[in-house]
Amino acid sequence: MPFSIYRNNKFLFALITSSFITGCANLSPSIQGQEDLLQYQTSKIHTLEKAKSIDSDPVYQLLIAELAVNNGQTKLAVDNYLAVALSQNDPKIAERAVRIAVFGQNLKAAQEAAERWIELEPDRAEARQIIAAIYIRQDNDELAYKYLQQVIESQHPLTDQTFVSILGLMAREKNTETLLKVSKKIADNYDSFAYAHYLHGHLASQANRPEEALKYLDNALAIKDISDVHALRAKMLIKLEKREEAVVSLQRAVLTKPKNKQLRLAYARLLVDVKKYERARIEFEKLHLLAPNDTDLLYTLGLLSLEAQRFDAAEKYLGKLLESGKRKGEALYYLGRISQSKGQYEKAVERYKAVKTGEYRFDAQMRSAKLIAIQGKIDEALEFLNKMTESSQSKTALVRIYLTRGEILKQDNRLQDAISNYDQALEIIPGNTDLLYARGLTGESIGNVELLEADMLTILKTEPDNAHALNALGFTLADRTNRIKEAYEYLKRAMQIKPEDPAFIDSFGWVNYRMGNYDEAIRLLKKALSQVEDGEIAAHLGEVLWVTGKQKEALGIWNRALKKSPKDRNILKTMKRFNQK
Repeated sequence: MPFSIYRNNKFLFALITSSFITGCANLSPSIQGQEDLLQYQTSKIHTLEKAKSIDSDPVYQLLIAELAVNNGQTKLAVDNYLAVALSQNDPKIAERAVRIAVFGQNLKAAQEAAERWIELEPDRAEARQIIAAIYIRQDNDELAYKYLQQVIESQHPLTDQTFVSILGLMAREKNTETLLKVSKKIADNYDSFAYAHYLHGHLASQANRPEEALKYLDNALAIKDISDVHALRAKMLIKLEKREEAVVSLQRAVLTKPKNKQLRLAYARLLVDVKKYERARIEFEKLHLLAPNDTDLLYTLGLLSLEAQRFDAAEKYLGKLLESGKRKGEALYYLGRISQSKGQYEKAVERYKAVKTGEYRFDAQMRSAKLIAIQGKIDEALEFLNKMTESSQSKTALVRIYLTRGEILKQDNRLQDAISNYDQALEIIPGNTDLLYARGLTGESIGNVELLEADMLTILKTEPDNAHALNALGFTLADRTNRIKEAYEYLKRAMQIKPEDPAFIDSFGWVNYRMGNYDEAIRLLKKALSQVEDGEIAAHLGEVLWVTGKQKEALGIWNRALKKSPKDRNILKTMKRFNQK
């Protein structure tokens, strides 16, 4: 078809292009709302037959190109669209050619089409932004910067928004080195603009270069106080392990802008991250006063109050959350936790059972079973767990159910039944470490050292560095047998893995006592007791002191422990052996 006929069929040409061309969205003022300038979507239709020559008329080439796009024949689509873009004076066709070429990862064709688009529409900033992104993907920082500089220089007057828009474009690119070269050039060449520095600081933070990011964020703040910079700066300080400096700097920013909700929210979250829960709770309280119906704030305040054991406050916030109808399962679960902490077990069970859906449902059921048992309703608790095993459960869930059932049976002093429970579980889930460990400890408590040894050795075959299995086996052999040297080796390995764990230090102290190393035993046991006030550790230390002639000191250790736990069986049993009770 002659070109003159194409000119006389502009109606057909417009119909083709308007049916398929996706318009470009203007860059949003918000970074997060940016549209991907290089985004393209496609769908498949029936397979194309061999297309006509690429030298065909433009209308036919456009039809072939669009059918090829829909059919997934990207190369054919790119070739035809690029040919039409280069031969016709329509910027929309050039734009379409760019997007299809980018989609097909043909950056050379995309570059050629983009240059044609700029030639046809020189005032279109978006065309230069797209070709800059293409050059970033080609690792050509010089040309990428050239086109972005043209975008910047075209703005009259030049404002911060220009750099925010460029950040929205660049933040999606993955060629980190090239990206940072370009953003650094922008920051250095437009160094009087705070947002130019923010641009590079933000991208450096994404690239996990906290020191570089911090430098440019500080540059930005020296020019202009930007709220978002304070929060990002604090994150970089945390990455550099300058936790206290991060807290102080963000606190100062909040004091200068007390009504800035986003800044205060960032500060409150930072306090949670650094585990300053009470200070975080105070900040969230201030935010709550500004937005009393914000359900996210109610939820956070409920958890922080629960963490601080402010149960009444936690119940107030979570109660309001429940009334809102949002996050119902979570609200009921934590309200159950509050009732449990207050010793209101029936109310806690009622709340836990009301958790019907969500991630907390299973844990709520486990807690219900334990609380029913604590109230002395052992059979009811076991039946509750039996019904749970009858429903479809994952292996992980079944392990927890059987472990909980075992705990309840041990609580009722039905130790043989507990072992049978673990036997049954291990038939369903053979080799499970948690079940083996629980069965072994239960066996030890009825004097079945052979069962404990067998289960711990089974664990150690697959997990040779399981410190808990090493400790349980070593301590039992030291305490219940004459295999002291063997016990020492197990406990020595456990200590190498967890040298600061007070339970392991206690065991290692005990085996040293059994070997006659009294001074070392006393040193270790005193260290363990200084870390945690535990009746068993106190009993062990008192015994070693008594045997070494330090009876007065031993009695002092035992009596202090009994003040805390008057019915501690370990201490009472030890004192009885030495005729002290």
